[in-house]
Amino acid sequence: MGMDIVFIVEMVEVVGIALGVIGLILTIVICALPTWRVTTIIAGNVATTEVVWYGLWMRCVTQGTGQTQCDNSMWHWRYNLQPARAMIPTAIILGVLGVMVSMVGAKCTNCIKDKTSQAKLIIITGILFILAGILILIAVFLVAKPIISDSSTQIEGKTELGASLYFGWVAAILLLIGGVLLFVTVGVFGWTMGIFGWIVSLVSCYISISHYYYIWDMKKVLMTITSISSILGALGVMGSIFGTRCCNCIESNRIRVKARFIVGIFFILASILQLTTEIVVVHFLIMDVQRQLANLVDFILFDLVFLAELSSWSASMLLIGGTILCCSIFKRNQSDSSMTQSTSR
Repeated sequence: MGMDIVFIVEMVEVVGIALGVIGLILTIVICALPTWRVTTIIAGNVATTEVVWYGLWMRCVTQGTGQTQCDNSMWHWRYNLQPARAMIPTAIILGVLGVMVSMVGAKCTNCIKDKTSQAKLIIITGILFILAGILILIAVFLVAKPIISDSSTQIEGKTELGASLYFGWVAAILLLIGGVLLFVTVGVFGWTMGIFGWIVSLVSCYISISHYYYIWDMKKVLMTITSISSILGALGVMGSIFGTRCCNCIESNRIRVKARFIVGIFFILASILQLTTEIVVVHFLIMDVQRQLANLVDFILFDLVFLAELSSWSASMLLIGGTILCCSIFKRNQSDSSMTQSTSR
């Protein structure tokens, strides 16, 4: 039975690394190909119709006769591309580092025999994959949003999303799933979900503090709830630093179990507060939008909806992470009791 569990863990680890490698390959492809945006300039006849392909580094024009010319003249689209030009190469570097670290720390390679060192390297690999996936998602979103919503891009012709944007979404999802699977193999999935949920809660806290100057009563409520949630999440993150096995800060298994349970409680309480934030925002939008936001809909309504979405994501991740950490105490207690019984016999 133990060998079966080890084999399953190794297989999941290999799948996570493989997904990260595939996501890295797709990222390199979309970085090189000029297929981020496609503009079709329809003229009077087929011969003068042009299809313009835009990429991060070049532009290619395919005429109706079939002739294609490429150049690096990107001045008319440089403002939308500057963030992507920085994020995509950074994601590639992070992905390459993640693959290199995984080759050293994976259980199937046996480069390092110490299990604690292997766990640390796998955690680093998962973090690198997840960061790369997040950067790709942000870059693709920044390029796709003006194409979908901005009508000014339609002046020079019919503009559509290029194939690189779709492949970018796939690459980001693969990297994120690969990173999560690696966290599962080393038993820190609960910690990871809680930490990422806390990071998202910090964003919602910043939004509630820096916005809604014209709705003071609501701002005070949101500031209080999100601030307390961020503090509870920070306490959970601080506890997670000392409670994991790979840190070796706590040697006693019983104290580790207690630390996990306490951190899980902090994460669950923070998730409840984040859910309360979402309920407050949704209630305000349903009941008071006509009275409070009559003249402020344009620059407040979007922030409120965005805050509600962030709170829901943060609450979900904190609740999942906290529940996993709290439930792990039962397994630990059961194993400890069985060990004490066998010892007494």
